[in-house]
Amino acid sequence: MRHPKRRQRLSTPVKVTAWILTIALLAVFAYLLYEAWAVQIFSDAQILVAGGLILILILCLIWGMFRRRTDTWKRVLIMILCAALSAGLGVGGYYIQATSDFFSAIGLSRRPSHSGSNGNGSNEDDGTNDAIANEAAALSEKMAVTVTTYAMKVSEIHSPADLSGKKIGTVQALDPEGTENALRQLENSGMKDAETVEYADQFTLVTALYDNVVDAIILPEQYHADLLEAADDVNQYNALTTFTDTVDQYIYYEDIPEDVRNEPDEVDDITKDPFVVMISGSDSYGTLNPKSRADVNMLAAVNPQTHEVLLVSIPRDAYMSFSCKKNAQACGYAAGQMDKLTHSGIYGIGTTESSIEDFLDIDINYTVQVNFSSLINVVDAIGGIDVEVEPGLEVETFYANGTEGVHEGVNHLDGERALAFARERHAYQDGDNQRIKNQQIVMKAILKSMLNPSMLFSYPAFLRALSTAFTTNMPSEQIRELIRLEVSSFPSWNIQSYALAGDSSTEFCAALGTNAYVTLVYESNVQTAHELIEDVIRGRKPEIPEPSTDTSYSTGSQKNQNESEAPDQEPVPYDPYGYGYGNYDPNAGNQQTPVQDPGYSGTEPIEDIPYDPGQDGTGGSFGEEVPVDPGNTFDPGADAGQVPVE
Repeated sequence: MRHPKRRQRLSTPVKVTAWILTIALLAVFAYLLYEAWAVQIFSDAQILVAGGLILILILCLIWGMFRRRTDTWKRVLIMILCAALSAGLGVGGYYIQATSDFFSAIGLSRRPSHSGSNGNGSNEDDGTNDAIANEAAALSEKMAVTVTTYAMKVSEIHSPADLSGKKIGTVQALDPEGTENALRQLENSGMKDAETVEYADQFTLVTALYDNVVDAIILPEQYHADLLEAADDVNQYNALTTFTDTVDQYIYYEDIPEDVRNEPDEVDDITKDPFVVMISGSDSYGTLNPKSRADVNMLAAVNPQTHEVLLVSIPRDAYMSFSCKKNAQACGYAAGQMDKLTHSGIYGIGTTESSIEDFLDIDINYTVQVNFSSLINVVDAIGGIDVEVEPGLEVETFYANGTEGVHEGVNHLDGERALAFARERHAYQDGDNQRIKNQQIVMKAILKSMLNPSMLFSYPAFLRALSTAFTTNMPSEQIRELIRLEVSSFPSWNIQSYALAGDSSTEFCAALGTNAYVTLVYESNVQTAHELIEDVIRGRKPEIPEPSTDTSYSTGSQKNQNESEAPDQEPVPYDPYGYGYGNYDPNAGNQQTPVQDPGYSGTEPIEDIPYDPGQDGTGGSFGEEVPVDPGNTFDPGADAGQVPVE
């Protein structure tokens, strides 16, 4: 006769451990539920079903821990499972909280934002600033301003604590409040007894770092553009991000200037209505300047009902007429001028948007603006990307920043090399057309890395980088709705891409006041891009065609057959008012040495720097515009000493 198993009293240590695990389980479960509700991307049904299943599992585990008849080894196993589940729920809640904070950063301001040296207000900060949680701002209303702490790669300084007892160079006059808050943030992150050394400007500051006079520097990134403008083969100011590591970043937000605000053309229901997003990549580091060259121009046509996504890339040098219908205040005299697309960005992203709309005869609903730092930070946050290079497309050294190139096959790129790969054109026979292909390769590689399981460990860092990597005029609620659509139904998106192409030429560019290298896009490509986008909008499946043999041009300007296909160098920018594009003397005639682009090796084509009568030469700020005759009466064939057009 079998006797029932006698119930054993639980020992005090077992009871205490069981109660601790029970409280921990219930606490992290409540935390997870709250964060899942607060992020507003999960449906009520999803939260109820998932929460119910997790709660049932928790109750079963608790019952098993306290049940007296449970064997000792089983009880130990249940306790281990409880601890593991507590950790898992806690990590899940933390990641959802990071996502919620990211949404706050791109849409819902939770506290007044620090205004910096040029702002209208201030914000008391305890130095524990976090780009996501503490300085949230609506990116349709504000722009992120970054103050970066740099140290040389060879210095082995990688964290604020490593700066203890070291010398840090600063230029307080550039951004007093931002610099002070950056120092306070370093101190709160472990830096002790550091010595600050004050410099007159950003140039002597960087030189001091290069010469090892200081161990690190604090640079307000809105002045990074000045370094690029002044760079040459000696000072190498353009290689700051190549030679250094980012130790820390203090981030705050300022209002977007009124003259470059760009209102969206919103759709009624972004989860059902098709829409077009313009992605514009500017040629700047650090702070996203609303007025900067548009070096990357890509459209994403999205149909949420058919799950079709079409990426259309447009060459940066595409020759077209500028349109000012989105923001006449920023655009001004550029309306109707013929120029290359990249120059449209110096009149604000609205000018780029409306010019592309007219060029392709389409409507663009939203814009997203990124820059060089955006790509570097995001790629580094996800641990780098893998790109595959086809035979014959190897590059020994990237022209853009002098970093190591790529070899045939799979290459793992960090942020700096990924940027150089996306910018490279001089190493390729196909020039800008290959650069467009590289940019699409980089974008797809980023998406692939984001879907990799290893992303689990870098997710918070990725969200922090992403929160300051772009500005957009898409309302935050619509971004939430798109993500809610993704997590609620997990649609299978069909992503296709198409790139416009054309021939090289030299044409008059209004922003330069002279002739410059341009791309004359084939009319057949323009028509095809229009039709493909319309297919997505109308709910039809776009069929990417074979390359067309029609080589007529879309600009109405015939290619000069006497011009070479790829000019050896770009023309010197005409600067009649002396605003400082490389010490160019307008009275010296055409025999002077051409102005060189930062990092120019002497063997590659010179990147043109657009002449903008409203630019003060600092590379970032724009002052009062000098009137220019909209009739293009400036004669590009005359010598450089002619009297400026008024």
